[in-house]
Amino acid sequence: MDIEVDHYNALDLPSGKEGAKLSEIDISKAYRKKALELHPDKRLHDPINAHLSFQKLKASYDILKDHKKRKLFDEMIQLQQQQQQQQQDSKRRKTMPVPEHIFVPDINLARLEEEERTAIKLLGEIARIRELLLSKKVSSDMCVDKEKVLKVSWSKSSEDYTCQKLKELFSNFGKVEHVIMSSSSKKIRYALVEMLSIDDAAKAVASCVLPGLLIVPLEALNEANPVEYNLSLPAMNHVLGQTSVCLERHPSSIAFWEIHH
Repeated sequence: MDIEVDHYNALDLPSGKEGAKLSEIDISKAYRKKALELHPDKRLHDPINAHLSFQKLKASYDILKDHKKRKLFDEMIQLQQQQQQQQQDSKRRKTMPVPEHIFVPDINLARLEEEERTAIKLLGEIARIRELLLSKKVSSDMCVDKEKVLKVSWSKSSEDYTCQKLKELFSNFGKVEHVIMSSSSKKIRYALVEMLSIDDAAKAVASCVLPGLLIVPLEALNEANPVEYNLSLPAMNHVLGQTSVCLERHPSSIAFWEIHH
């Protein structure tokens, strides 16, 4: 859309949004000032062009004084400016270099990698505690069988489980060897529960009676397509800060460990 005459500019007034805000008094003042400048009596040396210029000035003034005509003209000006801006943006985009490859991170892959790192860290804690117990001749079993270990996560807002409470819940499916729990202040808590046997671990995974808990076999973390059971919460993907470890192998052993990293 091309506007041949900008009636605001004809009166030496700003156009566009600023022109639309001008009052009728502002327009009248501008017209009188411009009329004195272009009046034919002031340009006797060029009577023909002076008359035409004055008529154009009067026509612009009449349009701006008419409320409906002025409103229509303002809309045309605004539309023209929008089209010009779009054309400029289009030219700018064409001149911008296009990157050969835009890297988009795989959120799901990053989450699985974070879970695996966390699980490995917790398994390391189990091995370290067992080494400590062995040095004190409390236990002679040093092997960590991942098929007996369950990855448990839950929402802190639903219920804040403790090592002791998790041990009591999982004791319904067999003897609990160890419970290691992240003490992170995040909304999702994470723990590893080691059962005495693989059968006991399978019973716990197959159960649907543990409130608000997501139970997944730790061994599934290393599979291409892990199978999740009893899904009620998203998987844990937080890095451990401080870890609390409960040891329940022997009643006479130390019941609670605090490990600071």
